[in-house]
Amino acid sequence: MKIDISNLTQTELLGEKIAEFLIRFNGLAIFYLDGELGTGKTTLVREILKAMGWKGAVKSPTFSILEEYYIAGKDIFHSDLYRLENQNDFEMLGVEINENSKGILFIEWPEKISNFNFGEEFFLKLSLSGQNRSIELQTNNKKFLNCINRININNPI
Repeated sequence: MKIDISNLTQTELLGEKIAEFLIRFNGLAIFYLDGELGTGKTTLVREILKAMGWKGAVKSPTFSILEEYYIAGKDIFHSDLYRLENQNDFEMLGVEINENSKGILFIEWPEKISNFNFGEEFFLKLSLSGQNRSIELQTNNKKFLNCINRININNPI
């Protein structure tokens, strides 16, 4: 599924729909956010967290590498792996993820590590062309796709 986004209002709408799904989700959701600098990876995560109820600032984890949140009864991790060299560096962050984990993990620059291959995996490829962005979504989770399909990003209700 491909979504074209031309303004922040559309990003907010997408964030709200993803948050709506995540609030009801009761497992491990892993979002692999792939895209060059400036494509809106952190902005999308910020809008999702705000829509889930986060009231504080949502800063880019570029320098801290990992930011942690607790929202709606869920542990949420937002990581930016741009400065990491390899999988071992990620493991040193101390985030323990396994088949029994619950919560949400947003990973920017996912090519730095191997996919987890468990939990519900969501692959988002963000790209920029001029002032317009596009997001390609891939997942096997039909409930997520149905939630996203209910919006018309170009003509929000």
